[in-house]
Amino acid sequence: MQSKAKNIVTIGGGTGSYNVLSGLKNLPNFSISALVSMADDGGSGGALRNELGVLPPGDVRLCLVALSEHSNIMGELMNYRFKEGTLIGHNFGNIFLAAFEKVTGDFAKGVEIAGEILKIKGRVIPVTKNKAELVVSLVNGKVFEGENNIQNADLQSVDIKEVFYKNKVLLNEHAKVSLLKADFIVLGPGNYFCSVLPNLIVEGFREAILKSKAKIILPINLTNKSGHTTNWKVADYVKDVEKYLRKPVDFILVNNDQLSKEQIERYKQEEGEGVLIEDNLNDNRVIRASLLSNIIFEKAKEDILPSTKGFIRHDSKKLAECIERIIKK
Repeated sequence: MQSKAKNIVTIGGGTGSYNVLSGLKNLPNFSISALVSMADDGGSGGALRNELGVLPPGDVRLCLVALSEHSNIMGELMNYRFKEGTLIGHNFGNIFLAAFEKVTGDFAKGVEIAGEILKIKGRVIPVTKNKAELVVSLVNGKVFEGENNIQNADLQSVDIKEVFYKNKVLLNEHAKVSLLKADFIVLGPGNYFCSVLPNLIVEGFREAILKSKAKIILPINLTNKSGHTTNWKVADYVKDVEKYLRKPVDFILVNNDQLSKEQIERYKQEEGEGVLIEDNLNDNRVIRASLLSNIIFEKAKEDILPSTKGFIRHDSKKLAECIERIIKK
C-alpha cells in the first residue's frame, strides 16, 4: 500500500527556487507547493509591473518552468526573451502571465491556469496578492526602496535597522493554507535579502509558520552576496532566519563539496573577498552533504536562469535527494 504523499512547501524565488523545484518534481509521493516572493521590481517583470499595474511575474515564471512536465521546448518558450522591436528585453512567459492577470482579474488565478497549461507537478502560489514594495533602512538613516535598488546596495556599511514593506502586504490565503497543511517546509536557498526574507516579512506569514506543525529545512547558500552577507558564516544565516521566524529550524543543509580553484577565483573577481561561507556551526541539526553542481555555468542564451553570479549553483538532483532522505527518516 502506497503511503500518503507528503506536503512539501518551498519558499523563495528566482534561481534558488528553480533549482530546488527542478529536483523535487522528479521524486515520487510528494505534493509540492511553491510560495514565491512578489517583491521583484527589476527587469522585464518590473517593467510590466510598473507599466501595467500587474504583480511581478518573473520568479513565478521560473517556478512554473521548473515544475513543468512538458518538454524542454515549453521552458524555452516561457523564457524566450525578445531581442528587437517594442518587446525587446521582455520574456514571453512574463507577458503571458501578465495577460492572464488582466483576463482573470487575479494574478494568483492566472498562475493557477498557467500551471494547468504547463502541466506542472504541484502548485505555484504568490505569497501575496498585494503590491509589495520592499524597503531596507539602515541605522544611519539611509533607506533603500525597491528590490532592484536593494539588490545593488551596500547593506553592510552600517547595521540594518529594519526590513519592511512600504505598504500593507498580506499573506495570500492559499499560501496560508499550504503552510498550515505542510509536512515539510524548505526555506531557500536564494538571495537572502531579495528572495528569501521578503516572504518572511509578509503580514500573517510568521503566524502561519508558528501554527504550522511542519519541519523546517534550511539549505544554506553556497556563497555570500557582496554588500549583503559578506563574511557571513553558516551560524549567521541560521540566526537571522530564526529571528524572523521566531522558532528554530529543524534541519540545516550545508554543502561539504570543495569549490574548484577556478570557481573561487571567478567568484572573487565578481564579488570580492568574503564570499565563501565558513561552516562554523556545531549543531546536531546540521546535515553535511555533497550539494554542489560540478558544472561551471556560463551565461548563454539557452541558460534560462538569471545569471549574474550563477555559475556556482546547487545541484538540483543532489539537493532533492538530500531533502528526500530527511523526509523518509
